[in-house]
Parts: sequence; C-alpha cells; structure tokens
Amino acid sequence: MVHFCPTLRIWGMSYRFGNDAILSDTTSSAEVADGVTMARRSVLRLSAATLAAAFSFSACRATGRGASRATPEPLPADTIDLAEFFTRSYPRAQAFIAAGGPLEEAYLMGVAELMARLQVPTKAACDAQLRTEAEARGVHPRALEFAVVMFDLDPGKGFEHHDHRDYNGVILGVDGEIRCRNFDIVGDDPVPPKGSTFQIRQTRDDLLLPGRFSTLSRTRDNVHEVVAGPDGARMLDVFTMFHAQAKSNWLKVDSKPRDERRGIFDAAWA
Repeated sequence: MVHFCPTLRIWGMSYRFGNDAILSDTTSSAEVADGVTMARRSVLRLSAATLAAAFSFSACRATGRGASRATPEPLPADTIDLAEFFTRSYPRAQAFIAAGGPLEEAYLMGVAELMARLQVPTKAACDAQLRTEAEARGVHPRALEFAVVMFDLDPGKGFEHHDHRDYNGVILGVDGEIRCRNFDIVGDDPVPPKGSTFQIRQTRDDLLLPGRFSTLSRTRDNVHEVVAGPDGARMLDVFTMFHAQAKSNWLKVDSKPRDERRGIFDAAWA
C-alpha cells in the first residue's frame, strides 16, 4: 500500500486530497480471459469524509459559489469547404515537413479530423483548387507539398500494389465500397534494390464505405492495393509530400503467400 496526496478532477475542476488516500494493488496479476492476463490492478481508497469534502467542493465550484465556473471548450460542429480545408491544412503540412515529419501518426489524425468535416467536393473542384494553390505559390500543381485528389474507380478496378515513397496519405471513402489491403516491406531496407525479390507483410485489410478512413505513413502500411466493389467507388485522397520527387512505385506480388499465417508475400518492383 502507498500513502500519497492525489488530485481528483471532477467536472474540469481539481481537488487535492490529504494523506488519508491509499493506493493499493488488489492483485498483481489476474486472468481476465482465456490466455489474457491483467498485469496489475490498483484501487484508490479514500475516507468517507474526504469524498464528501471533495464532492461538496466540486458542487460549489459547479454552481458558481466560491469560484468561477470552468467552461469546457466546445467541440467543432461546423463543416468546411475545400478552400477552408487548404487554408487550415497547408500551413500545418509545411510546418510538419520543415520539422522533418515528427509525430506522423498525430499529424495524419489531424488531417483525417479536418477531412471528416469537409463538404465532399467534386473531382472538378479538387482539380481547380490544386491549380489555384499552385498559382498562388508559383509552382506546378505536382510540386505542391499538400494535395487533395478525387478518384473514380470502375467496378472491380483500382490500383495494384504500389508504395508511397517519401509521402503519406489519408483516404476517405465517398461512394460505393473499396477494399484496401496494406503491407509493410519486411527487413531493414525500406527500398529493396530493383531486380531482387523481397517480402511484404499484410498489415491491414479494410472495407472502406462512405465516411470511413484509411491512413498510411512513410514507415507504416506504406504499400497498398486498392480495389473498388462490384458497383464501383469514389474516394478522396489527401497526400503530404516531403519533396517534389515523391512518387509511387509499382510492385509485382505473388498471389500465393510465402507464409500464409503471417501474411507474407514475395514481391519485386515492376
């Protein structure tokens, strides 16, 4: 058992306990399911007087007696158009690239959060916005660090296995259904030499319906295959490029796995 002075947060407010708080381990390990063990479970034990004081303090704070009431920050409820999406996303992408791409998973989640609020544009609107952004920066649209592209996929068609060398992406399903299978390159070399056979391991197998996302980073799930369902599909892609030469490279992948249990396939650059 450990005596300490914890701080309890209730309704956004804090109350610090005295030294009667006891943190005790009720069990050091416990099997919670077949083959699943909880390593540790701890319980905070407080006296009745301490709990009463804490909730009395919180009630006063919540009703405005003795201190100002804390106001929680509201969740964003507004949708945004494509121009606003670029206004919010492009500076973030530039800062992310300039810093060397730290916390890439957090960055991708931020892109997806804005995409979830985006009024889904047409393909023509995406193309026009890319031209506008490129003209404003004096570059070719393909030289933009941040791009939004709409793809229409015919039934059963899509993109065969390819990588995303030096860029990452977020896919949003818009219409229809899409099967998206992701892979990692096995081994220490992220870019095996041309002419050699190497292995890739399947890491995800997603069904993208309208409103559902798939993400890939420069080091995680970077190879994928995208195939539309029987009625075709439409998807919105957002790419963040680390330099103008960032591109995809196609792979030839054996249909039969080398290791079926682990989902490992032989592959070579096409």
